[in-house]
Amino acid sequence: MENQMREEAAALLRQGGMRITRQRQLVLAALLQAGGPLTAEAVAECIGDPAGCNRSTVYRTLAALEERGLVYRRLGADGSALYALRREHHGHTLRCLVCGQTLSLGQCPLEGLEREIYETTGFLVQGHSLEFTGVCAECREKTKK
Repeated sequence: MENQMREEAAALLRQGGMRITRQRQLVLAALLQAGGPLTAEAVAECIGDPAGCNRSTVYRTLAALEERGLVYRRLGADGSALYALRREHHGHTLRCLVCGQTLSLGQCPLEGLEREIYETTGFLVQGHSLEFTGVCAECREKTKK
């Protein structure tokens, strides 16, 4: 694992109040390197099986990181769990149900809703994920022909 990735992973673990372990650093580094959501299996494949970081360790580590709010889990198009780093600046996606193309929304449309939830209920939202599904312009054009 590259030193920069190791340092960034360690900083994330400190931020989450977690002990820094090699396994946690490897899992976080895989997510950092991917730059987008991965299944637990894909994380395990990225890591390989060095020194006690087998698949069950990857699953336990992802669960612990999710519990601490460092990663979030969402369902992929095929129903599999996808894990990604929770960043302050997050994105939301549009996913075509026909071709699977994914587009990113430039801004978060839910900031006002989070504020309203807090003001009306006192519930402080710590994070969210949002994916719109539908049919992209290209696929709609293809079905017209």
